[in-house]
Amino acid sequence: MIAFLRGELYGTTDNSAIVECNGVGYEVTMSGNDLENLPDPGENVIIHTYMNVNENTGVNLFGFLEREDLAMFKQLITVSGVGPKVAVGILGTLPSKELGYAIVTDNAKAISKAPGVGNKLASKIILELKDKVFPSEIAPETVPEKTEAADSQELAGAIDGLVMLGYSRKDAEKAARKAAKPDMTAEQILNAAFAYL
Repeated sequence: MIAFLRGELYGTTDNSAIVECNGVGYEVTMSGNDLENLPDPGENVIIHTYMNVNENTGVNLFGFLEREDLAMFKQLITVSGVGPKVAVGILGTLPSKELGYAIVTDNAKAISKAPGVGNKLASKIILELKDKVFPSEIAPETVPEKTEAADSQELAGAIDGLVMLGYSRKDAEKAARKAAKPDMTAEQILNAAFAYL
């Protein structure tokens, strides 16, 4: 099992990073959020990884910049119907703390915003993981008066709106996340995001 990679970032693709460790390049599938937060090519990086072995797809590495995201990823893939790629997509939509809060507050709508996740699967994730995710594990600062899960819905709405206006989803997500502040509506986030586009 490869627990982490520490080496030089060689480059990125749409959904993965290539890290050179001792002359070997490892391709690691990552969420869009983590890919955006990587350093420039040529700089050193540490990526926490999960190695998935599948008879159809072979050996694949899935990576995260934060260990807590890797821990949540491992929880997600224990749910029937949630494969590694879907789990990465969920964490790309809801970082682990926000996802944990959505689970303990039964917010299936927030989870279903992730690609490949409908209401049925979101409800199943909540049912199977609710006893494994505890509110005490969520830092108090991540739970404002208006919950992170609710903020995430507004954020997702703003991103969808920017995509409908012709921006790429990657650019829309990056701009909306920079613009978003607690208690902002989707429309307010969308309007503020134009400053970053």
